[in-house]
Amino acid sequence: MVFPAGALVPRRRFWSRPVACLFLLGLTAWGLPAEVWAGDPFEKVSVEDISRFVKTDQADRNLELLIDNSGWTRAELRAGLQKSYRVSLVSIDRFLRSSTGERFLDFVTRGYGPRSANVDPSQALRSAIIQDASDRSISALGIMEALPVDFSVSSGLSICAQQVDISSRQRTSALSYYLFLPACLRASQHVR
Repeated sequence: MVFPAGALVPRRRFWSRPVACLFLLGLTAWGLPAEVWAGDPFEKVSVEDISRFVKTDQADRNLELLIDNSGWTRAELRAGLQKSYRVSLVSIDRFLRSSTGERFLDFVTRGYGPRSANVDPSQALRSAIIQDASDRSISALGIMEALPVDFSVSSGLSICAQQVDISSRQRTSALSYYLFLPACLRASQHVR
């Protein structure tokens, strides 16, 4: 078939539009790091992994990802996760059962809660805090070890120390959540 000069020549389609889109999506996905497709790395980190990191500075791949994206140095994380705060068990319990304490628990469990929908996040976290405070001291690692069920991070994770001047990476880090939690509890234990 001969076409006159200047006429639009129909192109032969090699791929259909949907096939081309799928191909481009596959290329894009192939170029993204595996962590993007692996879900939240915090969900793949156990308390034992964090405890091992605190004691030995050894971390598996998922914890390394959290550490690298936290905005904190390894030394800061190790020190902060094991830092112990002296508290009064009675005062902590009264605070957590007060209306202010209930609002505090609701706030800090907004983006962090049990993986099971059948468990009340505030009640589970309160239980862990009280159990850890039974020896009149609390720490991030102690609270994590006392959680009665597995917790996971969802969107909207909020650290309790809203007034602290830290980077945006630190403010949104799941590890920061735990770094600040015991200090916030200690500061709040006499608030009603």
